[in-house]
Amino acid sequence: MNKLNQKIITKLHRWLAFTVGIFIIFQSASGTIAQKRFELMQFSSPSDYRVEQIAPPASPKEIFISIKEQKPDINIAHVMMPSRDAPNSAVIIMGGRDPDNPHDSSRIIAFDQYSKKVITEHSLRDGWVGAVTLLHRWVLFGKTGVIIVSILGILTLLMAVSGLYLFFKTRKTTKQLPLLTRVHRSAGFILSVFLISASLTGIIMSLSSWQAKTSGKSVFSNLMSQSSIMAQHGDKTVDPDVAYSIAIQSLPSNQLLSAFSYAGEHSPNYWFAFFDNRMFRNDVLVDGSNGKIVGIYPSGVTSGGDGPKRYLFPIHSGHFFGKIGGTLMNLSGALIIFWLISGIIIYKRKS
Repeated sequence: MNKLNQKIITKLHRWLAFTVGIFIIFQSASGTIAQKRFELMQFSSPSDYRVEQIAPPASPKEIFISIKEQKPDINIAHVMMPSRDAPNSAVIIMGGRDPDNPHDSSRIIAFDQYSKKVITEHSLRDGWVGAVTLLHRWVLFGKTGVIIVSILGILTLLMAVSGLYLFFKTRKTTKQLPLLTRVHRSAGFILSVFLISASLTGIIMSLSSWQAKTSGKSVFSNLMSQSSIMAQHGDKTVDPDVAYSIAIQSLPSNQLLSAFSYAGEHSPNYWFAFFDNRMFRNDVLVDGSNGKIVGIYPSGVTSGGDGPKRYLFPIHSGHFFGKIGGTLMNLSGALIIFWLISGIIIYKRKS
């Protein structure tokens, strides 16, 4: 009976490997690209995205003034700041020219935060790094994408668990196996832990993010759907640098500004998204009319963000264990491609 079960699980493991292999390769590669997107943008288009630290970086107010001077017809939807590991990357500004839609994000502007000059402007559809990052999250496909990625994630979990089962069941016969098979087994034992962690947290993140977006709990989604009529503060709008100072002082130390948007026609509130060294996220809303904190939102959601959900992205990215954890997660994502290829070679040789 045990041999029959082992044979069935072996066939299941192989079938799953072929079924979700391409998905795993894509998610592993795109996940690494998403984490290193600023470095890759520098590498692929240095003239557009690489900047030199010749002066202190521009503050939120200085960015706003510079863009309005150099691109007066652009509505700034939100601003994305470079990561800790890429201080030489340009600031990315999302905006558009639709006068009736202050949330228009169809244009991307690369801005040199040190010289305070616009480097380039192009369509949201241009640039492979941004496209791959969006595809990794499957957000382009709406509810259908969430369902598909969740199903594929569950199949990936089954593949990893069945692989671990076979590893322990056949460990006594390891010495009799060819070298490539032994390497595949050993790598599989380690990488299965990566797959289980990444798949499980990825599934939960996809479902919870979609639920937060559709239920109105996502701070950013709410921001992008507010009416411009609500946001007319005129000359009474709080200074952007003052709003930023209020926001960061409301949080513990070691916070890095990841993204923000201005109060005004876009929204009645300033929005700031911060991450710490372990990638725990906090969103802060500051009232644009009086500078008071509207709220501090762990995980970027209006409720429930300070519970288990708070740990999902830090674990998914590996940064829960610090910088070395993030590096190991990226390395595992690269190694898994070769691991799957070795499994295909082993299968072909046996057949």
